[in-house]
Amino acid sequence: MIACNNAIFALVLSRYVSLVFALATSALLYFITLRRFSAQMRDQPRPRWITRGFDEPLFVHFGASTFALLVSPFSVLLSLLLVAFRGAAGPSGFEQFRLLESYLYGLGLLLSVWAIWVERRWVRIRRMDVAIAGLPSEFDGYRIAQLSDLHVGSFDPKSRALEWVALSNSLEPDLVAVTGDLVTSGRGFYRDVAEALAGLRGKDGVFVSMGNHDQSNNDELTRLVAELGPTVLRNSCRVIRRADAILNVAGLDGRIATGPEVVHALEGCVPGAPIVLLAHYPWVFKAASAAGVDLILTGHTHGGQLGVPFLGQRLNLARLTGQRSRGLVHSGKTAMYVNAGLGTTGPPMRLAVPPEIALITLRRAE
Repeated sequence: MIACNNAIFALVLSRYVSLVFALATSALLYFITLRRFSAQMRDQPRPRWITRGFDEPLFVHFGASTFALLVSPFSVLLSLLLVAFRGAAGPSGFEQFRLLESYLYGLGLLLSVWAIWVERRWVRIRRMDVAIAGLPSEFDGYRIAQLSDLHVGSFDPKSRALEWVALSNSLEPDLVAVTGDLVTSGRGFYRDVAEALAGLRGKDGVFVSMGNHDQSNNDELTRLVAELGPTVLRNSCRVIRRADAILNVAGLDGRIATGPEVVHALEGCVPGAPIVLLAHYPWVFKAASAAGVDLILTGHTHGGQLGVPFLGQRLNLARLTGQRSRGLVHSGKTAMYVNAGLGTTGPPMRLAVPPEIALITLRRAE
């Protein structure tokens, strides 16, 4: 894909400079982009000025060239129609195609600038009520702040995570749930994310479950986070009490759990009391519903991360790959909220899918 992107860019650039220079520039961008994507597989701290002044502009180009590539079939069709309409008097089909692709690359630049430097930092608070059958009156109005997919790393450093923490704290929740993918990859930012999560505040505590990006050394990350205060739930359950009333809070480890594994994770819960389950993957929905969970809080899909402007809820990468993107779904008495997350993976951009913190208020079902 990176090679095709830069081939399109070479075609666009050759309209304005020599073909040799266009090919050389595109080849250089290809190797640099490929190396940057490879480095993300084991994300390590790097000087902030490099990220802001070099990496992010590189991904602006990547986004623009990807957009031009994706829309290129329409450019071909429109070029052929223009040639047929104008005849021999107009530019050739190839020249029409290059011109249209240059316009598309320019539009892609604008979209990428928005996705990297504007929308990615525009955090929304999603507020909703969730009715739970048998919820004790003591927990009616109980508020849970859910953060997911922080992906703390080169592009979303500790300083940005602290901004998210402050935003969550301003909501004054009763409980905070963090549902996995604390870091982008590797182990380079374990300490940073642990220190950021330590700042979260909830009247009844902060509970964390791990995601697939946290598996380089799950034990080490668990230890660092737990040492600073939050409770890490790895196939385990904790009990929240209000007078004689009980609310179970359980969490799965950072992988797709089978039905028996979900049941095992709930063994420490008090029978008959409502259960809130933290699980990174939405695919646990069926098994958790069968196990009697009342509310599942998940993430993983980033809401699709990249969507079609104004249609991001329906047309996004998650929907394209057959996954749940974002929102509240029900099955019987079980509700599940899929959080669009805060950070990014792959290209550091969000388009039509802004980052979010969910504030979920539990209500006693009539």
